[in-house]
Amino acid sequence: MMEKRKYARVPDGARVVYKVMGVKGEHLTPALDMGSGGLRLPLQEKVKPGTLLELNISLPDDKEPFFGLVKAVWQSPAATQDKDGLSYYETGIEFIKVGLENRRRIVKYVTDYAKKNNL
Repeated sequence: MMEKRKYARVPDGARVVYKVMGVKGEHLTPALDMGSGGLRLPLQEKVKPGTLLELNISLPDDKEPFFGLVKAVWQSPAATQDKDGLSYYETGIEFIKVGLENRRRIVKYVTDYAKKNNL
């Protein structure tokens, strides 16, 4: 299968608080992986491609989280259960607006992680 991603991704340690636009409630979740163009998140709800979400992203070793506006690109059709028995849908997320400085933070984090772990 040919890789479609524009950017390399690394297994992640980022913590994310997400909110689906137009839906009440926020959810805390770990990112499954991250690249400079987006990330993969375990969402509690089904969403359609193009759905907008607001994120607060906390990168490992960063003191301050940053805001991002993102959109869902794909979502697994079936739910997966985590080790605690909670259901989630793996969802591919593309960054729409994170700001130049925050994009640099993401690129630095991904690059440093890849070098450190020989990826």
